[in-house]
Amino acid sequence: MTAIYILIKYLTFPGALVRGMWEQIVCRICKVPVEDNRYLRRDEMISHVEHEFMPKAQGAFAVCFVPFFFNMLGAVILGVIPSMMLLYLQFKGLFLVASCAVSYWFAFSLFVNAFPLIEDAMNMMDKIYHKGNILQKIIYAPGAAICFVGAYLERYCITFILAVVITLVIIL
Repeated sequence: MTAIYILIKYLTFPGALVRGMWEQIVCRICKVPVEDNRYLRRDEMISHVEHEFMPKAQGAFAVCFVPFFFNMLGAVILGVIPSMMLLYLQFKGLFLVASCAVSYWFAFSLFVNAFPLIEDAMNMMDKIYHKGNILQKIIYAPGAAICFVGAYLERYCITFILAVVITLVIIL
């Protein structure tokens, strides 16, 4: 399974690079040391930076949710705009079709690489639900649940299948 996971990450390397960049930015903002910042590696840490666990619930949530949010936002923007262009311009010109195909690939790769590592998601859940106060549990619950479930979906390459289905729905 790890070989398929790594192959999918290399096929969708733009999203892997962007996700790793967002994760490193959050680590710097939260002042958490980054141990290894190579985004494209040959192990399960591909598209992630190796950092210490976040000491507080806010940081643990941020390191999982902020890269997810920005990758999903980029995927929606890069997926919807070309769809609208093709819908209204109706395949006028080879350059338009090619640029839309590249934009779809970037959107696809951002979606596939949106979710955090399972270890980061488990740390986030521990900080929020076992050590956090009731207000943190209420505020962070929806985003934490999405990131936690998505981490498992990404680990078993299900986000790749979901991205294929969503891309086909958008295109067709």
